[in-house]
Amino acid sequence: MERMNFRTKPSIVLVLLLMIGSTVGVAWGANPHYNKGNQPICSPLSNTVTGTTFTGTCTAGLVSGVGNADLTFGVIASVTAGTFCHNPGNSNIVPGQNPATAQFANLQTVPASQIKNGTASLSAVSFTFTVSTPTPAAAGCPNDSWTVTLGTATWTASYVVYQPFPTLINSLSFSF
Repeated sequence: MERMNFRTKPSIVLVLLLMIGSTVGVAWGANPHYNKGNQPICSPLSNTVTGTTFTGTCTAGLVSGVGNADLTFGVIASVTAGTFCHNPGNSNIVPGQNPATAQFANLQTVPASQIKNGTASLSAVSFTFTVSTPTPAAAGCPNDSWTVTLGTATWTASYVVYQPFPTLINSLSFSF
């Protein structure tokens, strides 16, 4: 059996070093998690809010085990609210045929230069999101002389972390 002489086979040594280096790099970014006691807490914690405005905050957080690319985080939300059609004399109120819907996103980015050894600070996020009352036609009312009011709004909100955007890091993302 022939002994491998690394002096005569520099390309093999280079390939081995590249393979080991790339494996270590993957391992460093392979376990994204919040540092103990540093997971963001978001409020409100209910997914049904009466009214047309959804306001809340998510506290700051500290993550480790992320790679060294830009990290994008924040709140995404969607809302569905029932609609009611009122005839011109307001004597007849019927459910609309179509709900009011809207979507919202408040995202921020931590530049790669601010991620140190796979650890990044996520700042607090505040948000206000309003669903608008649709036109009578959009709500599915009989005609444009009717008016529309909104019923209870059901909100779906998530705190999301992407790296790189738009790759979602599931272990750091959650619904509230």
